Amino acid sequence: MTNEIFARRRQKVVDTLKDQSALFLFSGDVKQRSLDGDYPFCVNRNFFYLTGLDEPGYVLQVSKLAGQVTQTLYLPRPDPYQELYFGRMPTAEEMVENTGLDRAVYLDKMEWELNRLFARNYFEHLYMDFHKRELNTVAYPENDLAARIMQAHPYLQPHNIARTIDNLRRFKDEGEIAQIKEAIRITGLGIESILRHMGPGINERQLQAYFEFELKYHGAMGNAFDPIIAAGANTVNLHYGRNNQDLKDGDLLLLDLGGEVGYYSADISRTFPVNGVFDSRQRYYYEAVLAANQAVIDALRPGLPVDDTLEIARDTLFAYCVQDGLTKERKDMEKLLPHGVSHYLGLDTHDVGDRGLLEPGMVVTVEPGIYLRDSGLGIRIEDDVLITETGHELLSPQILKTPSSIEDFIKQHKERMKLQ
Repeated sequence: MTNEIFARRRQKVVDTLKDQSALFLFSGDVKQRSLDGDYPFCVNRNFFYLTGLDEPGYVLQVSKLAGQVTQTLYLPRPDPYQELYFGRMPTAEEMVENTGLDRAVYLDKMEWELNRLFARNYFEHLYMDFHKRELNTVAYPENDLAARIMQAHPYLQPHNIARTIDNLRRFKDEGEIAQIKEAIRITGLGIESILRHMGPGINERQLQAYFEFELKYHGAMGNAFDPIIAAGANTVNLHYGRNNQDLKDGDLLLLDLGGEVGYYSADISRTFPVNGVFDSRQRYYYEAVLAANQAVIDALRPGLPVDDTLEIARDTLFAYCVQDGLTKERKDMEKLLPHGVSHYLGLDTHDVGDRGLLEPGMVVTVEPGIYLRDSGLGIRIEDDVLITETGHELLSPQILKTPSSIEDFIKQHKERMKLQ
């Protein structure tokens, strides 16, 4: 993606700011894992969306004063000791040239810069990204900075910019859609690798290894989220994550996984028979979930409330459950399909933004399932779909989904293996 794309995104945010305002966004910090080890750095997605930068310790500051806008990037000063271990660090001059931002200043000058900025100008509004899940958010540097600024300038009106950015992120441009499609394509290759190696006796974790190899080999950054690779009774646990059980003959294998390309996610679920053939009951309920999956996809169009997808799926599944004698009560579907069916997809797997009516440019998942806990039978089928002006575009049609295509793929692979 080009600097012009990120500049246009920042301008959309700037247009929403009140005059006499200051905006701060943080890239995030590296989190300590153990005594001398860190977790891999995970950039703040709103910061990345507006800058394209994915380094720790950066701060974007935007001032809007009498209609004049200044965009400043604060970054760590190059440190020869750090460079010895981790490689060359960019200079402030290089970051101005590389990003198109107005200014770049080293972090060790940030406090002096902000003291001068607030002393020489009259600000009325302070915008921060306060979008956090935890109640105790004092440890976040943006919250600490906001507290210090508000203490020194108590007349400022604080605003949370998260919702503004979140709602912009609901709509994907061509570059974002291309990244999602590539993540889906590579995810499909990983799923096919699982199918080729799946069988009684192999461990869920081994299948995870085959999947993750394909992701990295084909250019993905890695997993978009911790993969669910659940066999047998594990299929009824919605977010099963141990991935450490051996597969058994007669089991189903439920996958919920996705690769990440350019920080954009795929999110795909499939359910396969471990021995290569669905038994009659497995096939019946697989076809029920497949019908629900297709019913929701067929309904996707601009103007549909995104939360309607759940009831469309439950209605379809209910007819199958009644026919099989599983239930006669529609309310039982709340237990048989206890999770949502659609969420936004993008820089976050469960992407951000208000859940309202679908609009062109949104990417959503379609993931109905059914979970028969008494018999340890769980099935989920998930696809990713782009909402278009006239309806929708299925982004994951190449990933095996019908019972016959799954069984044929496994059968043909076994036949090829016999010839070797």
